[in-house]
Amino acid sequence: MDFLTELHGSIRWLVALALVGGIALAFIALVQQRWSRLHAGVLRSIAILLTLQLLLGAVLLIRLGIDAEWSFAALRIPIEHAVTMLIAVGLAHMLPRMAQAQAIRARAARVLLVLLAILMLVVVGVIRIRGVEYWLRF
Repeated sequence: MDFLTELHGSIRWLVALALVGGIALAFIALVQQRWSRLHAGVLRSIAILLTLQLLLGAVLLIRLGIDAEWSFAALRIPIEHAVTMLIAVGLAHMLPRMAQAQAIRARAARVLLVLLAILMLVVVGVIRIRGVEYWLRF
């Protein structure tokens, strides 16, 4: 299971890269008022990566729960992390719906706002599980 923990920790960088790339593409689409298949592919990859992270996290949470004999005191922070990330995944799966707006400017603006909300939730979720000290050392 250490492999799963390492994999879950490593995929977060792919998630961060996809989110930053998606935000950049949405901003460019907002400015240039052009939408391409690349945008749809990036949005799909964000949803897939976040879903994969959620599944790996669920396996790790179940393992942690079994090891901790389902003690709420031991599981409180991991459960808070999981709920925060579940909301982020839900928003990620709303991205294709946001990308169906008729006007390109409205489409790009909606996608950009949802991507920023997802990024905020991911950062809050990681801070919740890793602690704020993890981020302050940079």
